Amino acid sequence: MSELSKQMTYGYYIITALKKGDNLKTREKDYIAAGTANWVSQVSFSPEIISIAVGQNSDLNETIDYSEHFSVHVLSKDHKEYVQKFASKSTIEDGKINNIPFQKKNEQAIVEGTLGYMTCKVVNSINMGDHRVYFGEVIQHELHENKEALCTMELPSTYTKDKAAI
Repeated sequence: MSELSKQMTYGYYIITALKKGDNLKTREKDYIAAGTANWVSQVSFSPEIISIAVGQNSDLNETIDYSEHFSVHVLSKDHKEYVQKFASKSTIEDGKINNIPFQKKNEQAIVEGTLGYMTCKVVNSINMGDHRVYFGEVIQHELHENKEALCTMELPSTYTKDKAAI
């Protein structure tokens, strides 16, 4: 990783995806995946398109591919602990993902208490190196709080090339 790319700033987000169990042949329960991301960007105004980069080995890839949707949750400086809580394989139990409450809304898993979220329908995806980049058209959004978002300047990322391979 170059020294300059280490200086690039990004926000912190929680990405979720949900595939309804009744649409799957091998399971009855909804399949939910969630993870921390900071490579998220708007790439088009009209239609509004968001790109996200998901590590090739993440459960999120399979769930996004099955559901053809993902939700991007924006974090504030008050959510620093969420970054670590969603940095590894998720546990879903009792209406919580990694012990953080969520609700099912419009067939998506929406993490409660964030600044807000955007649900996107996948319009394209491509494998790029050790990540898969998804492009999603925003089909639903909700602003919960108007606070400053958490970025890598306040909480430097510990995500590395080695961790991407896990």
